Amino acid sequence: MNEAIINYHEQRRPFVIIPEIGIILSRAGKAFAHNELLQNCGFSEEKVHEIIQNYPRGYFLNNRLVIYQGENVAEGESWELKPENYKFVRSFYPDLCRIFEINAKTKIFLGVKRGRLGELWPVVNEVSVDFFAEK
Repeated sequence: MNEAIINYHEQRRPFVIIPEIGIILSRAGKAFAHNELLQNCGFSEEKVHEIIQNYPRGYFLNNRLVIYQGENVAEGESWELKPENYKFVRSFYPDLCRIFEINAKTKIFLGVKRGRLGELWPVVNEVSVDFFAEK
């Protein structure tokens, strides 16, 4: 794995939103995948799969908030946040803004396209910074 990929994983802040619980956020500098983060919180493997498939997760890096969901997609396909989960993100958006210091220059994406292992994967579906703001 090249240095840019290692730096990406160490610098990004992965998180998972579980509507009944809240936001589970990885510590800075930890290269946890979302499933590792959830397992470290004590969720069973079965529950981890359920959460990854059905609830919003994402990461923050370089003033970019990326939110998506889903488990198994083929290379070239995207994990995308389903519209029925917009309400969950909206309910936690003020917290995300405070935690990540989201501002007018923050880029927000509702998906990520799966690429090859060892490469940076492109983000998709950019929305405005006020997309999740209370209306």
